[in-house]
Amino acid sequence: MPSEDQIAETNLTIIVTVVGGKKLVRRCLTALCSQIDFVTTEVIIPYDRWSADVGDLREEFDQVRFHFISDLGAASSAEITSHQHRLYDRRRAVGLSLARGRIIAMTEDYAVPAEDWCSRIRTAHQQPYAAIGGAIENAVDRPLNWALYYCDFGRYGNPLQPGEVEYASDVNIAYKREALEAIREIWSAAYHETTINWTLRSRGDGVFLDPGMVVYEHRPGITFLQALRERVEWGRIFAETRISKCSPWRRMCYAGGVAILPALLLFRVFKHMLRQHRSVSQITQALPLAACLLLGWALGEFTGYLGGREAGEIFLATATQV
Repeated sequence: MPSEDQIAETNLTIIVTVVGGKKLVRRCLTALCSQIDFVTTEVIIPYDRWSADVGDLREEFDQVRFHFISDLGAASSAEITSHQHRLYDRRRAVGLSLARGRIIAMTEDYAVPAEDWCSRIRTAHQQPYAAIGGAIENAVDRPLNWALYYCDFGRYGNPLQPGEVEYASDVNIAYKREALEAIREIWSAAYHETTINWTLRSRGDGVFLDPGMVVYEHRPGITFLQALRERVEWGRIFAETRISKCSPWRRMCYAGGVAILPALLLFRVFKHMLRQHRSVSQITQALPLAACLLLGWALGEFTGYLGGREAGEIFLATATQV
């Protein structure tokens, strides 16, 4: 853990999660480094053997803290989608353990922060909330990117009303240090945004959404089948996290509720598209793709509730062979 003197000197820590790799990390760091000073702000890049080339950026960004993770915990492979997700969770947890700032912000290398992102975070945290999330905008104008954006981040697209919320995304969020320290056992091995934010809310620590804190999502190209597989796997991981301390009865109730989930989620996607005044062309191209991806998510949740990891991996293996 950092010393009190180190914490006193550092006002803001920014953790960038490696998701896409070296090229995308460079783009994200270029946007960040142009708006900060390294006296009161630190930037941490946790990486591991599955993202080793990120370490090549040390000389280019010599004031950034690049930290190699040797202990990957349960994240043993970069080839399996679920293990990729666990790698991201592990990288975030290690970054949190290294952070020295009184405010700890998180984003990922797919995202490019707005030029005033850091100053907006500092201003927002003059409020008493433990966690403050921001807006996420899609910056790639392709139908599949819009579909993925609305499946993941539609609720965070401007225009937004500031206020307390149940959800905030790890792509754009900043915590007060003392709030995270109070629940260290929750994230020390792996960071899960839903678990962290639910725990903070249960303790009476508010989660707030500030539309002025903006990042732009630049998701690289992906095929539809890759995107569908990702939805299934991530839906399963969400379900496993959600029921980790649930009774068998509640687990079965969640599984039964999956029947209406695709329609409910698609309605929310459509509502967010209308709220953001998307064109008829954008909606008609992206909405059918989003419907298929949300069906995949629901199937993933269902396997997570009923059979957990083993059932999900059997389903994925079967789907790959078809």
